[in-house]
Amino acid sequence: MTSSRNLYRLSPGGGMMRHETAAHTIQSVSRAYIETQSPTSTALDLVRNLPSVNVSTPDPGGIQGGSITSRGMSENDIGLVINGAPVANGSAAAANRFVNSYIDSENIDVESMTPGSIDVNYPLTSGAAGALTISSRNPNGTFGGRAAFSYGSYDLTKEFLRVDSGEIGHSGIKTYVSVSHTRERNWRGSGMADRKHLDFQAQKNFENGSSSNLFFGYTHQFNYLFKYPTLAQFEADKHDRPLASPINYTDSFNPASPASYYRSNPSDMDVFYLSMPLKFRLSHIFSLNITPYYDQANITNGASSILTEGSTYSGPDHVAVDLNGDGKISSTTKRIVSNPSITVNQQGGVVAALAWNVANHEGQVGYWYERYSYQTLGPVSMMNQLSGGIPAFGDTSAYYQTTAGNTYYSVNNVTGYELHSGFVQDTAHFLNHKLDITGGVKVVAMTLRMQNNLPGAVPSASNTFVAPMPRMAVTYRFNSRHQIYFDAEGDFRAPSSGTLATGYSIATGKISTNGAAPKPQYSIKEELGYRYSGNHLIADVSLYNFNITNRLLSLNTFSNNVQVGETVNAGGATVRGVDVMLSTTPIQKYFSPYVSFEYLHARTDTNLPVAASNGVMDYLHSAGKKPVMTPSIMGSLGLNYDNGSVFINASVHYTGRQYSTFMNDQSIPGFWSDSIAIGYKFHRFWIAQTPRFQLNFTNVTGAYTLNGIRSFSTNALATRGVNGNPIAAAAAPTYYPTPNFTMVGSVSTAF
Repeated sequence: MTSSRNLYRLSPGGGMMRHETAAHTIQSVSRAYIETQSPTSTALDLVRNLPSVNVSTPDPGGIQGGSITSRGMSENDIGLVINGAPVANGSAAAANRFVNSYIDSENIDVESMTPGSIDVNYPLTSGAAGALTISSRNPNGTFGGRAAFSYGSYDLTKEFLRVDSGEIGHSGIKTYVSVSHTRERNWRGSGMADRKHLDFQAQKNFENGSSSNLFFGYTHQFNYLFKYPTLAQFEADKHDRPLASPINYTDSFNPASPASYYRSNPSDMDVFYLSMPLKFRLSHIFSLNITPYYDQANITNGASSILTEGSTYSGPDHVAVDLNGDGKISSTTKRIVSNPSITVNQQGGVVAALAWNVANHEGQVGYWYERYSYQTLGPVSMMNQLSGGIPAFGDTSAYYQTTAGNTYYSVNNVTGYELHSGFVQDTAHFLNHKLDITGGVKVVAMTLRMQNNLPGAVPSASNTFVAPMPRMAVTYRFNSRHQIYFDAEGDFRAPSSGTLATGYSIATGKISTNGAAPKPQYSIKEELGYRYSGNHLIADVSLYNFNITNRLLSLNTFSNNVQVGETVNAGGATVRGVDVMLSTTPIQKYFSPYVSFEYLHARTDTNLPVAASNGVMDYLHSAGKKPVMTPSIMGSLGLNYDNGSVFINASVHYTGRQYSTFMNDQSIPGFWSDSIAIGYKFHRFWIAQTPRFQLNFTNVTGAYTLNGIRSFSTNALATRGVNGNPIAAAAAPTYYPTPNFTMVGSVSTAF
């Protein structure tokens, strides 16, 4: 029997690619590759070399998340599925930014990107750019575990311990539990980050083919947020020019600018995730699959500002607040206040499907129900005027009260939705299973709801959408080596329920977030692909075409000279391109190369409506321009060497130029990123079954570049609209600076 040690060596591209057979594009990394990467890698870091994804990283330790786009679509268009269940399917903030909160990389078995298609049974409504799916490792059949310790740049440490129970008695139940603790100093600016995580999985397989698989993860995380620079700020910092505003939060408190102090910008997060896929084998033809799931994220982000008595608002209404506690309201009294954002994000649901496999047909019919709630509170609190100290999160005694006796909130709303969906799909096999034809449809009925408890605000609103999501696919296998496939589908994405709520400035009462509900986004997608699966070489080439209408994007614009954040329908877009993946099993016994490439041609099809400086509605000349965050070229080269003891995994990735405005008047240039892993696998010693030591290096050249767009806008420069009206420059886009050279050393072993 081939040992796991040799299985890793034989993986194509060292685990950077897998043999696939589905009738759509699947780009995967397996355990062989994951084990060579830094233990602090997030799920986004692990897929950065796939041809269809563009990943941005804010910190070396992966604690502060990251960003991902695919085929010209935003992270809100990429569904996230862990063990068959969705994560934050309707969140106001993309779940991909917090994917590190749901599972440790040590427990990921396979991670896949399906950039052009999602199966009808996937519990997602946000898959215009496909889905990022994560499958956890299964518990071992015998007692044992794994222990690891890592130390690296910026005082980064991670301790990890996993214990497998083996089969408990003769019950057939196997479990594991793992705990980890990661800590790092901010690589720029002041502050630190601390993450504690727990994973648990229990599995039971029955002799008749039935199974149950319980997985849950929990994270508590505290960190100080980064400040994301504009292009002008970054260029000034890079070339040592004077800065009007610091690129980082400061390590000392300035009463004149309290928001610039790093201790005013903490983030505290508790995340819990649970899924339990159940399979009941009813007969040799039918099986019933049921997957209940639940996740909750409690996130508090600190913020501070300066308020003046007599100029305090809750919603659009003026409210009287005694800021200094002297019993009077004076227009000359100013106070620095803490105004954190407290959110509670809850999502739960169940997917049930009856599957069949009879003669030359296999398929399923099912139902999906989901309920989602997103509560946002913005209490205004007292804080130390001399030191900048803020009250502990959750300390309600520090909340200001209005003179009417009500708690003073800048935000107080609950949004959410209820979703019902039915789906059916069948695959017919022809020509002795060489030709497969699949047809299916999912119909989604979704009702968004909002309750705004601020005085003077629109108190409630709702909106219901019903949309079909059809899918068809054809694949033909000439023989065991050659396969062609084609798939087409329609994709629906409702706007976030948060778009129903209007936000207001606490200092002026003016609108800061527009609550006008946009239309749903709809996409039609086609893919044509070819696979070659040889003994040594495997290849996957896919051509794709996307047509998007009512594209949903969140941005900052100006209305009557006031900056307004809103989610808008950014018109239509057409995206076409090609993805290429090539890899081999070991050449000359030890070397496994990997190559990926994407060429993407995308354009905006319509002019974007905006408010001109004179208040008249006009249109930007955006038709024909390139969509934001859409590099035309991306590519990766990877090489894995493994002789059974020494292993080396090196990769270099290029990302082309990306625009950050709809008018294409600001962009970041193309950039290179790189990583190297070097390690040694020792022979078994005492209870240490697989002792190993490895070093991971990222940004080896130490390049100081921008590696992604944090926020984009309509236009960086003032312009004229289609109808000739003057349009002022919008808020400047912000960016992710690339973390400096980082090294992480790790020792680990199974026992």
